[in-house]
Amino acid sequence: MVFGSTMTIIGASLSDIAESLSTSNATLSWAVSAPFLGLAAGTTVFGTLGDVWGHRRMLLLGLTVFTAATGVCGLAWDAVSFIGFRALVGLGGAMMIPNGIAIMMAAFPVNQRSRAMGWFQFAAVGGPAVGLVTGGALVDALGWRAIFAVYTPIAAIGLLAAAAVVRPAPDSDATPADAAPVDVPGALSLVAAVVVLMAALDRGATLGFDHPLAVALLVLVPATISTFVAIERRTAHPMVPLEWFRRRNYAGPIVASATANAAYMGGFILAPQILQVRYGYTLTAATLFLVVRLVFFSLSSPVGGRLTATQGERWTSCSGSVLVVSAMVSFAAGSLVDAVVLVVLGLALAGAGLGVAGPAYQVSVVGAVPMDRLGAATGMFQTLTSLGTAAGVQVLVLAVGEEATGTAFASAFWLGAAVAAVGVVGALAISPSNSEPAR
Repeated sequence: MVFGSTMTIIGASLSDIAESLSTSNATLSWAVSAPFLGLAAGTTVFGTLGDVWGHRRMLLLGLTVFTAATGVCGLAWDAVSFIGFRALVGLGGAMMIPNGIAIMMAAFPVNQRSRAMGWFQFAAVGGPAVGLVTGGALVDALGWRAIFAVYTPIAAIGLLAAAAVVRPAPDSDATPADAAPVDVPGALSLVAAVVVLMAALDRGATLGFDHPLAVALLVLVPATISTFVAIERRTAHPMVPLEWFRRRNYAGPIVASATANAAYMGGFILAPQILQVRYGYTLTAATLFLVVRLVFFSLSSPVGGRLTATQGERWTSCSGSVLVVSAMVSFAAGSLVDAVVLVVLGLALAGAGLGVAGPAYQVSVVGAVPMDRLGAATGMFQTLTSLGTAAGVQVLVLAVGEEATGTAFASAFWLGAAVAAVGVVGALAISPSNSEPAR
C-alpha cells in the first residue's frame, strides 16, 4: 500500500518537488522511473535468493530496506539524492514482492491460492487509490516531505507486523547443504539486460529514439538478452530454467500479463490527456478520474480470485484480458466522439480486467514450477510484466505523437487494443486443467 500510494502522490506532485530541489521536471522524472527500474531488475534475482536463503529472510530484509529508503526520501537535499533514495525503494520492493508472494502461495492449498491473491491485489491496488484522493491535500497543506513523514511509520508497522506474524515454511529459512549454487553470471546478465532495455525506453522517450544515446542502448538490448540466454543454457544450475518458457501455464500468463499491463498502463497515462485536450478538464479533475480505474481494479480482484477458483485459470485470464481489449476500444471511441462517459467506461473496464485476470495469471505461473523455485518463477513473472508495462507506455505515447488530436489518441488506443489482444492469445494458451505443482 505504501509503495503504490507514494508512487501516485510523487507523480502528481513532481513539479512541486522539482521546484523545491531546484531541478527540472525532466530530471526528476527519474524519481518515478527509478523504483520501477529497481523492481524490474531485481525481482528475479531476489526471488531466486529467497529460494536459496529463505523467503521470510528476504521479505524482512526487503521491508527493512524499503522502510528506511522511504524515510530518507523525505530528507533528500537535491535531485540526485532523491532519485537514489527512490531507486533504493524499488530494490526493497524487488526483495519484498517475489518472496512475499512465494510465502503466500506456499501457505495455501492449490484451490485457495487464487482467492488469497485476489485479496492481496485488493490491498495493493487500494494504496494508489488512497494516494490519488489524499495526496494532493497532504502536499498542499504540509509540503511534499510530509508524504514520507506519514507513510514511513506505516511501512514500519508493516515491517514489525511481518516480523511478528509471518512464519517460514518448514526448513525454508535454513539453507540446505545441497542447495544449488546461486547463478551469479545469470543474475548479472539479467540485470544488465533489464537495465539497458529500461534505459533505452526512457532515453528514447525523453531524447527521441533517433538520438545517438537511445540508438546505442537499443543496439545493446539484443546483445544483453542473448548473453543471458546463452549463460542460462550452459550453466548447470540456471537462475531461470529456459524450459519453463516452453510450459503453456508459465509462458501463457506471462505473455497475457505483459501485454494486458502494457495496454492498461498506456491507457492510464493517456486518459488524463484526453480529458484535458478533448474535454477541457483541468489536470486536477482529470487525475481524479483515474480513481475509477483503481477502485474497479481493487474491488474486482477478490472477484477474480473467486472466479479463478471456480472457473479455472484459463477462463478467468481470457475474461480479464478481453475486458482490457474492450477498455481500449472504449477509450478509442471516447477520443473520437463527444462522450466522456466512454473514457470513464474505459477506465472501469481496464481496472476490472486486470483485477479479474491478475490472480489467474499469478496462480497459473506458480502452478507450473516446482515449489522450491517459487521465488525465481514469480520474480521473472514480475520482471517481464514490468518490462511489458514500460514498453507499452512508450509505444502508446509515441503513437499519439505531437498532434494530440482525437484521431491521434484513437489510433494509439487501437494499437493498445491490438497489444491487449495478444494477451488474449496468451491466456488461451493456458491449459484448462489445473495440476498439482511439481515438487
